[in-house]
Amino acid sequence: MHEIYLDNNATTKIDEEVLNAMLPYLKSEFGNPSSLYSMGTKVKEEIDKSRKSVADLIGAKQEEIIFTSCASESNVTAIMNAIRSNEGKKHIITTKVEHASIMETMHYLEGKGYEITYLSVDENGNIDLSELENSIREDTVLIAVMMANNEIGNIYPASEIGKIAKEHDILFHVDAVQAVGKIKIDVEKIICDTLSISAHKIHGPKGIGVLYVRDGIPFIPLIFGHQEDNRRGGTENTAYIVGLGVAARRLLEHMDEDNKRIERLRDKLEDEIISSLDGVLIYGDKKNRMPNTSSISFLGVDANELMFMLEGFNIYVSTGSACNSREAEPSHVLKAMNADLDKYSPIRVSLSEYTTEDEIDEFVKKVINIVTMLRHKNK
Repeated sequence: MHEIYLDNNATTKIDEEVLNAMLPYLKSEFGNPSSLYSMGTKVKEEIDKSRKSVADLIGAKQEEIIFTSCASESNVTAIMNAIRSNEGKKHIITTKVEHASIMETMHYLEGKGYEITYLSVDENGNIDLSELENSIREDTVLIAVMMANNEIGNIYPASEIGKIAKEHDILFHVDAVQAVGKIKIDVEKIICDTLSISAHKIHGPKGIGVLYVRDGIPFIPLIFGHQEDNRRGGTENTAYIVGLGVAARRLLEHMDEDNKRIERLRDKLEDEIISSLDGVLIYGDKKNRMPNTSSISFLGVDANELMFMLEGFNIYVSTGSACNSREAEPSHVLKAMNADLDKYSPIRVSLSEYTTEDEIDEFVKKVINIVTMLRHKNK
């Protein structure tokens, strides 16, 4: 039976072009890029080529790109760099809906004497910029806000936050993991100091990420070593860096066209379900969200039960962030939105460039049938 994969905010299928570009660097082109002989210098040239592709994708300079093992490492590195470079400041501003790598780092820092302001969100999952401005203190060292939410798809006003941070001489970190490939990113317009990206969210391999660091920002490595211009130690993961470079180039070529088609399919999915079933709720800001994401719930239907029944038909969705999906606690994003989780618990449906209209038709048909059956059973 054909698998219908609709959990692309968790991870994406690696593209064939990406995979084929990686293979030589897992086989014949195995030289160490730090070596001075041709086997090494040839590999280094490919790493530099990928670095430029990633830089072009986000409007950065090539030398502002640092390759890491993942976006979680990038997020933690950015936060730790901010506090280590400004030891006299002990206050950080973030939101209640950040990724686990941000939230867990904040909890750790609270135990070390730092004060963290967690900005609230409204019932649609949006933040209030006036709350942000009112939270700024003389000892605020960092503002860390994601560009797009992984669960509900909301897009946050990064450029406006960047201006506020700049006016108050505060470092600004952006977690752009979900945004990259779905909305245009320009670090000059955002005015961010650091920004994180993950390859496996854009049809690249798992195990490679990016930290953008604005030129001129003081930087203390999390992992010491001479690689990455002394900013991130460890022999470069060449094959994966090459794969990320190809994934970035692919986005530059056809991202806008793909996202228009994906958004049309997402809207079709929601419209057909809403027209066929009562008691359907879409979480998030429907006017300002990523084109591929729908957090959709059904009155009286348990999201986990629906998810597992869909899996029986080889249809794969999630009930929230993959980083927290094995925990019994409700989504911290939905809790922050004061969602009525006793009546509504959403599944997250996230599309990709590989999602077809036939797959959406099949998904909609199965959801309608399963929800109808579950509601009848639970009467």
